[in-house]
Amino acid sequence: MTLVALAMAGPGCATSGSGIQAGEHVTVYVSMPLRGPEAVEGRDVVRGAKLALADAQGRVGELAVRAVYLDDTGGRGARARWSQAAAAANARAAAEDSSAIAYLGDFDSGATRASLPITNEARMLQVSPASSAVDLVQPFLGAGDQVPEEVQATGERTFGRVIPSDAVQAEAGAVWARRLGVRRMGTVSDGSEFGRTMVSAFRQSLPGSRLTRRPDDLPAHAPFYYGGTPNDAPARVSRLIKASCPHPALIGSDALLGSSLLRPVQAEPFACLAIAIPRPRGTYITAAAQDPSQLPPTGQRFVKAFAQRYGRQPGRYAAYGYEAMAVVLDSIRRAGDAGDDRDAVVDAFFDTQDRDSVLGTYSIDEVGDTTLGRLAGFRLASGRPLFATALRVP
Repeated sequence: MTLVALAMAGPGCATSGSGIQAGEHVTVYVSMPLRGPEAVEGRDVVRGAKLALADAQGRVGELAVRAVYLDDTGGRGARARWSQAAAAANARAAAEDSSAIAYLGDFDSGATRASLPITNEARMLQVSPASSAVDLVQPFLGAGDQVPEEVQATGERTFGRVIPSDAVQAEAGAVWARRLGVRRMGTVSDGSEFGRTMVSAFRQSLPGSRLTRRPDDLPAHAPFYYGGTPNDAPARVSRLIKASCPHPALIGSDALLGSSLLRPVQAEPFACLAIAIPRPRGTYITAAAQDPSQLPPTGQRFVKAFAQRYGRQPGRYAAYGYEAMAVVLDSIRRAGDAGDDRDAVVDAFFDTQDRDSVLGTYSIDEVGDTTLGRLAGFRLASGRPLFATALRVP
């Protein structure tokens, strides 16, 4: 299967464009961080999206599809970061464009919290390649099909994502803990909503295991799961990670990737001999985005095409940018004669079933989550995360 065919693949055989005049067009807005520390990932998403649109030759049947690429960062130079104001402005630009059919973004869940209320009010499909927060699709973990009205105030769902949620990533951490043979470990949150969600989902995925909740309850040198961010890590967690002797197993989320918290351990070998540190030991980091090396055969063709077009290997989020654009195009196609109608495209997206993609085969569930349970596991080596294993969540 070629990438052109893949971009348009999916169930349903509606003939796109049969009620649309040649020359008509719709626009997909893409909002990503193009400056600052996440610029590399943001630009990879944009490049992946451009490749998907190019593979479709910029068309769905008779309907031309154009893209507008916007930066959702604010600030200058080293201070550039994603900005709620910028993300909201990008969403307003899309909502006010009568040709806009979908919004691809944002990268960070915080930015998506700013853009989603606007696109939802406009009844526009929003697909994120990277925003994984639970509260974008549910008001809280375990809320079933309740609509999160803080970000989707119309009560009608218009948001979905092609990356697994935070809860699924925490479950992948539990899968890895079982694989490592861990039966007793601590679970630590930084007190944030993200941290509480990750720890709660991790604990739910390890029923029957001996788990402690507070850093002070951790036995000396016990393995532990940390569900928070590096900025707000409790003091004992920081001390354990930066211990002079190799610490026992730490399992954390991709919020830790690139953090100075995970600096190389400067071990004192003779001091370590006096301490009985259980195995397994080391730092294990789960990631919602697959490593490019673990993508399925269709994904490997994407990796090759990306390298040929851009002269370098894609990062982890490039394939998710490709697929976010590709599933938008496929939703337009499956909307048939109504491919230029926002409501029809939203409905088609939520009807996505058993889609063969560069990421693997998945469906979109009733809340807008992907059913894809393929994630990545990295292990820290000399202060650098190295891809260690593919993780699968049922």
